[in-house]
Amino acid sequence: MEKIAGIPRLPTGVPNLDAIFNGGLPKGSVMVVGGSPGSGKTILSLQICFHNATPKNRVLVFGTLSEPTAKSLLYLKQLSFFDAKKLDGSIQFVDLGVMLRTKGLEAVSALIMEQLKKVKPSIVVIDSFKVFDDLAKSKEELRKFGYEIAVTLMAWEATALLLGEYGPNDVASNPLFSIVDGLAILSQRESLGENQRFFKIIKMRGTNHSRDDHPFLITSDGVEVFASRLSIKREPAAGGQPERCQTHIAKLDEIIGPGIPWGSSLLISGVAGTGKTVLSLEFIYRGAQAGEKGILFSFEETEERLRAAAQGLGWDLGREIDRGMIEIVFIPQPDIMVEAHLLMIQKRIEAMKAKRVVVDSISVFLHKVTDAQLSREKVFQLGSIIQNAGAVGFLPTDIPYGSDQVSRFGVEETVVDGVIILSSTEEGLERQRYIEVYKLRNTAHLKGRHNLVIGPGGVSVFPRYGDDLPADAPPPALEVATRLGSGIPGLDTLLRGGLLKRSVTLVSGSAGVGKSVFGLQFLLEGASRKERGLYVTLEEGPEQLLAGAEAMGLPLRTAVDAGMLQILYVSRENLRAGQFLTVLADRLKALKASRVVLDAATQMLTERTPIDELRHVLYKLMVRFKTLDITSVLTLEAPNLYSTERVTELGLSPIADNILMLRYEEADGRLAPRLTIVKTRGSDHDRGTHAVTVGQGGMRIETRRPTPAEGT
Repeated sequence: MEKIAGIPRLPTGVPNLDAIFNGGLPKGSVMVVGGSPGSGKTILSLQICFHNATPKNRVLVFGTLSEPTAKSLLYLKQLSFFDAKKLDGSIQFVDLGVMLRTKGLEAVSALIMEQLKKVKPSIVVIDSFKVFDDLAKSKEELRKFGYEIAVTLMAWEATALLLGEYGPNDVASNPLFSIVDGLAILSQRESLGENQRFFKIIKMRGTNHSRDDHPFLITSDGVEVFASRLSIKREPAAGGQPERCQTHIAKLDEIIGPGIPWGSSLLISGVAGTGKTVLSLEFIYRGAQAGEKGILFSFEETEERLRAAAQGLGWDLGREIDRGMIEIVFIPQPDIMVEAHLLMIQKRIEAMKAKRVVVDSISVFLHKVTDAQLSREKVFQLGSIIQNAGAVGFLPTDIPYGSDQVSRFGVEETVVDGVIILSSTEEGLERQRYIEVYKLRNTAHLKGRHNLVIGPGGVSVFPRYGDDLPADAPPPALEVATRLGSGIPGLDTLLRGGLLKRSVTLVSGSAGVGKSVFGLQFLLEGASRKERGLYVTLEEGPEQLLAGAEAMGLPLRTAVDAGMLQILYVSRENLRAGQFLTVLADRLKALKASRVVLDAATQMLTERTPIDELRHVLYKLMVRFKTLDITSVLTLEAPNLYSTERVTELGLSPIADNILMLRYEEADGRLAPRLTIVKTRGSDHDRGTHAVTVGQGGMRIETRRPTPAEGT
């Protein structure tokens, strides 16, 4: 709103009222303040008076046949703006009641004139002016009296407030309203499920004022008007590349990408129990640890309950609260007043200079709002508060069970800068949580759903594709100039020099044929060349592997003790494909491994992991290995003991650069293991079937083709 130039303004001292008048009351104006009895007219007017009254700017308050002055002062003493010292000369009360009852309007007009000459006030209040309507013998007399009063007040350049029990229906019929400069109506009605008071300017000459209904409260501080549309204005965002916020929540930053631009508001959507409050609380807590102040507005959980929840997760939330890094503001759901609390939220954020904000939850905050457009407006105002503060806001919201909505009211997602969806699905005998960045403006985030676990330490996110791999990134090419020794005597000859660097080798083997030994020898060969390796087992525990290796004379324990090899055991019962990728990527990076073995990869196939998802996971895993410059071996359990035309029943062949098939053949009544190299990408290989021996020293390949009579 643009202020009309050249009209001096009188500050009201009423929160937000000056903004509604677009700068304050025009000085010298005559304004009617109407409203039913008890609507707050007297308190509002006297609050303006006490705010402005000084020995140089005196105030004159005329009482008529309404409330006696003594009684008014008795109630006024309970309000914080009341100052008894100002009654000595800055504010004077004159009772017109006796003269009105005995002598009529002309005598009252003369008395008002006499007092104006005597006091020379800057502000005049007549409470109630409606009495003159009742005592006037005709509309003509009332118009004449009102005109004389208005002219007299203007002549003295006094700002006048004429109070009365006027309503919207009186605007057209009362001649007074055509004379005065302004008219404001105070009303009471039900709104958003509760009885509220409203202030509205009907007219105000020389002022481009607000024309909305503005709710207000009467408290011990007097009248407080709420004008969120005027008080909450979104400031233009800064140009250029935005600075970004890191959440410091394990792996969440990796799926978000470069970070959340400061000034952004994110909707955290999900049904009950998906972890919205925990995620939001950790966002505040991790920020405090990083030196960024945070404030959480809660409409459901008290500070005590949030402290207890944080303690259960291993966080010292109380310490951050005590040192002023975190503030929790609890507002019980029945006490919510949307307009009032919007402005409170704004003030608390500004006062704390908070960089992280949580409003938990906006579905509760706006639960009384039934108009979708109004919900959208209030979410926009919340976002504006956050943007103006240069903070990042998490706005949790409950969405209905079984719906495909991403917000409670169906409009919030169009206003906010980002949407994070939390979900849970029943898998087997338990529910699994997932997180998805549905949208985030100006940010290249990782797409898709990612497994989320809440446990000791807080939220753990397990990205589907690793930490920085685009979903459609092609795998790096093989390094054809470099070959790595397999560690299997005789095999490198068949492979024409060994395995190509960065290649993926699939070893499909029957039960007991020596697949695990194959993997161990591959890693031990690397360890002998100072190449670190990781052995991932989904069947045997580390001690069992170490004992088996010792029995065969393989120096596995020595390599482990030297830090060249690590064994990672993943329980099949607790295996989740999404978690597995992240855990493995973390371990490989920490170890700086150049070789990895995934033993019994087919054990990943469970009721919770269908074959299509397993293929997807393994493909992403292979791309991850290649990206990290790792040469890998995967062993698969074959369904048949004997040779077949199929290497695997799972359709996993396309992910491999090399495919080796270990099967049994019957010879002289015994099972004899045989090796066939089915495929090598980027190089030639022997295409024959060769005998395999497994014993002291591990596995060995015979480089000549056996006869049917030969065994092991």
